[in-house]
Amino acid sequence: MAAQYLVGRDIVAVCAPQRAKGIRTPAQLLAQPLLYHSNYRDNWSLWAGAVGAELPAGWRGTGFDLVMNLIEAARSGMGVAVVQQCMVEADPAAGRLVMPVPGSASTGRGYYLCRRRALGAHPAAELFGEWVRAQAALSEPASPAARRA
Repeated sequence: MAAQYLVGRDIVAVCAPQRAKGIRTPAQLLAQPLLYHSNYRDNWSLWAGAVGAELPAGWRGTGFDLVMNLIEAARSGMGVAVVQQCMVEADPAAGRLVMPVPGSASTGRGYYLCRRRALGAHPAAELFGEWVRAQAALSEPASPAARRA
């Protein structure tokens, strides 16, 4: 397999604008109800470590098995969610979510464009790959995909 990273490694902490009022520090943010994707509960530890903070002892939070449900919970004011930045990039401009504390963390995961090397290049697949890389570059301009687009 040949795999090329596209987008999605970085996670950020986001919440509804009304919940963000008064949050200035990572500690204040981590005192809020914490929302997470149930497959990636450790994302909160990654984010906290990246911003120089510690999770509260024995934190529990609320998990969601679908990222869209997690994002909707944050939009509705249920708490603060840690999500892939590419999944919420339109929300700040629309006023649905804010990032009350700057900072991101890399999960080491993301979305990749993959193909079987044994099949070689195919014109239609190459054209599709160019389009996918261009779309990814819109979300993550510093990515290798953006530099090639």
